[in-house]
Amino acid sequence: MLHHLKSKKILNWCFFDFGISSYPTLILTFFYGAYYSKYIAHNSTVGTSSWGFAISLASVFSFLIFAFLLVIGKSYFRFISVTFFKVSFYIMGLSSATLVFFDKGSSQILPLIVVIISFISFEIINFFYNFCLHKVSSRNSQGSVSNLGWGFGYLGGLISLLVVFLWIKFSKDIDFFGISPLLLVGPFVCFWSLIFGRKHFKNFQNEKFNIPKITNFFSDVKSKNLSNFLFGYFFFNNAVICIFAFASMFASFLFGLTESEILFLGIFINLFGIFGCYVLGRIDDKFGSLKNVKLCVCFLLICSLLLFFIKSILLFWLLALTIGFFIGPIQASSRSVITKEIDSSNQLSAFALFSIFGNICAILGPFLVGLVIDLTSSIRLGLLVIPMFLLIAIVILTKEMYIK
Repeated sequence: MLHHLKSKKILNWCFFDFGISSYPTLILTFFYGAYYSKYIAHNSTVGTSSWGFAISLASVFSFLIFAFLLVIGKSYFRFISVTFFKVSFYIMGLSSATLVFFDKGSSQILPLIVVIISFISFEIINFFYNFCLHKVSSRNSQGSVSNLGWGFGYLGGLISLLVVFLWIKFSKDIDFFGISPLLLVGPFVCFWSLIFGRKHFKNFQNEKFNIPKITNFFSDVKSKNLSNFLFGYFFFNNAVICIFAFASMFASFLFGLTESEILFLGIFINLFGIFGCYVLGRIDDKFGSLKNVKLCVCFLLICSLLLFFIKSILLFWLLALTIGFFIGPIQASSRSVITKEIDSSNQLSAFALFSIFGNICAILGPFLVGLVIDLTSSIRLGLLVIPMFLLIAIVILTKEMYIK
């Protein structure tokens, strides 16, 4: 599978994800959100709620952008220039870098506005990255290339996390002109993304991407009998997002892991994710992307159900790592199903719909988990929402459908 990297287009495409994956890893998940809640906000409770509101608001704006593009974009624009995505890329980097200016005692609102802008920009360039798969690879290699790219994303997020973790650990006694080492995470994301991501745009110098008519896209979906897959994707993607959103809380409250143990768990889950993308990516094009997706859904369903019943920390680690192994390939192979089956002229609409699903799931899935926990006062019962989504997905996916 690694022989695909001999192609400069594929190599630059993989490194694009390697670079931009530092943003969700460092800004959204591990460091800056916690820093904002602890030091910039009036107190941690207000900070956490404000941060969650900002991310939700950014998801709503992203949803509206992609919905506009999918439904009526053709009525206003004939095409989207690569310049639009390039500008979004630089906005994400620069807005991340400006987070260095917000420290204790600074405005509570301005850094949230900056994060909203950077999040929306990230969503746009991630959309660009996804629909470029059919541009950089041939149809008979799209499954393995998709998994390869996803693996590179995991690797980029993991290495950037380790670099920043070591940087913060060993720079506690160093004075950076009175700036906290944690505040340098934003500029680091900017430079990391620029170094590894900008070469991808050389694959599309001055290129313009036509916006398809929505009727053409849905006719394509109907003719390829992809409706079941899209509905199934919606449900198992809710499960995937819930796993990412609540993994640390389940680990902490149900199995008693400390913060450092959760960090190491995240590192090992990423490593298993890379391994899973490599192993299942090698068989994706041979046996079919849809079969890969079904396999991953089944194993994730079994593992998430078992998590509800077990109390052993050792078993928790084994199941968590198994989930990590399958959670990367399920997303990568889903992308290759669409890339292989949807006509190239409709790829932009297909991944606009994928992005819409992603933004809906980012709100719906965590909301349902939170609702169950609130109604039952049981975190363990809240965990059951995940296998529920997966069970619905596998029922939909096992209905008769034709995938070439």
